Amino acid sequence: MANYLSVYGIVGSVTPFYTTVTGHSCSLLLSVNTQSLGQVNFVVTPQTFVLEQHTFSPGDAIIGVYDTSVPVPLIYPPQYQAVVLAQNSFGYRAALDYFDEDLLNAAQTMKLTIPTDGSTQTLLINGQNYSYNPGDHYLFILYMSDSENTPAEITPQKIIVFCSTDE
Repeated sequence: MANYLSVYGIVGSVTPFYTTVTGHSCSLLLSVNTQSLGQVNFVVTPQTFVLEQHTFSPGDAIIGVYDTSVPVPLIYPPQYQAVVLAQNSFGYRAALDYFDEDLLNAAQTMKLTIPTDGSTQTLLINGQNYSYNPGDHYLFILYMSDSENTPAEITPQKIIVFCSTDE
């Protein structure tokens, strides 16, 4: 099972990332300045999920999520393949993980609470509303704070549901 980590920072630069000998590429390199890790580079490919299809510019607050099981080149600054990117102008925390039908993550460290008043926006990756229990899926969640309980009780502001291709 994949293990995802979130990185928080400010975009320093956005440049083309050349992956072919022709000099053309559909990928970008985002340089992100973080407080905890220093500079980190994210390779953004056409497969990277970008929340609300935001176009990043230098100075933007950002959340970058990468898969820790994917090999990375041994260079400085570290260069990760971005799985999810989101603008973070509101200071959100984020997680990408598999949540079971009870909305407990795979490591059993987070339990989601979804209010019945509709204040949590639950969407598919294409931006359309998702009307069912989002459990039994990989979920990208944005939230403001968590509890000190174990598992932490999280009330997300936004949930993005990653459905499998056969659903």
